[in-house]
Amino acid sequence: MHIDYLCDHPELIEELATLNFKEWGEFRPGQTVEDRIEHMRDSCGKGAVPSVVVALEGSRLLGGALLIESDLKLRPNLTPWLAGVYVKAEERGRGIASQLVNRVVAEAAALGVPELYLYTDTSQSLYARLGWEVVEELVYDDLPVTVMKYVIKR
Repeated sequence: MHIDYLCDHPELIEELATLNFKEWGEFRPGQTVEDRIEHMRDSCGKGAVPSVVVALEGSRLLGGALLIESDLKLRPNLTPWLAGVYVKAEERGRGIASQLVNRVVAEAAALGVPELYLYTDTSQSLYARLGWEVVEELVYDDLPVTVMKYVIKR
């Protein structure tokens, strides 16, 4: 398994965007899978915000994660964000999500970012194990979520 930039594997954009849409599409009313594909394509930077990384086994997609400017319209002052951490169900339990998160943190650190943010409704313990701390609990689009940050050490 290795992690690479999605922009180096453009044939996987549609698959990753579709997986993200199936996982979280209900939280973006009115958004289509085509909208998600376009967003994923637009986010495909490399060594920049935004960028997308993917976990691969050979050429097979296992999961992905994004480094984006903003992911929570209630907190526009917080930036940048780790978002869309997704691992295919059949690949979970192998530490892939942790490796994706750590890669995005490394990307942010290389860009000189002092803090990175995320929000989650289910994976607080994963992020806490990786050194993320709780900023606040809030309700976002009728969903209770935890906002977390990672302070990048220099």
